[in-house]
Amino acid sequence: MNYTSKSFREHNFVLYDINDDIICYYDNFEELSRHINYELRKLVYEFNHRGSNIITVIIDNKKYKLATFC
Repeated sequence: MNYTSKSFREHNFVLYDINDDIICYYDNFEELSRHINYELRKLVYEFNHRGSNIITVIIDNKKYKLATFC
């Protein structure tokens, strides 16, 4: 699925640790951006580039999984 920046702002997100334990749920990109330091365009690129709704992100030198859905 190809995402656009405009539609991506309204997606929901779930942050998981590497062991697939849920860390946090975010209702939209605005909430997510308060907790991680990734630009919208970079996240959109990563999701589109991977062709998946789950990517790996690094927060405070730790790896996490970030999932998105509508």
